[in-house]
Amino acid sequence: MKRLYFFAGLTLFVAIAHGCDCVQIARARVLDATNKQPIDSVEVYKKSRTEQNTFTNYNGNFELRSISGGLTGCPPMTVVLTKDGYQTKTVDVSSDASTIIYLDKD
Repeated sequence: MKRLYFFAGLTLFVAIAHGCDCVQIARARVLDATNKQPIDSVEVYKKSRTEQNTFTNYNGNFELRSISGGLTGCPPMTVVLTKDGYQTKTVDVSSDASTIIYLDKD
């Protein structure tokens, strides 16, 4: 009987631990803070993993995906945005495609 409880507990633990991973998706549009125009070629990377990066397209849009853990679902992703001539900015971004990020010029 003890073995049955042990294996049931182990199975439950593995199922919970495996189910905690989620795919984070950060989507946003990057605009110039002054003229509200899209900024292309802005480098966007996950703060905790600089090797996971992407760039904004000609419309200022980007999408970045990453695997993350979380017992209560996927948290927002903290990303860093950088481009020559603009101030670097760190923001939390969710998968809501209507998110707009404004970058200030240096």
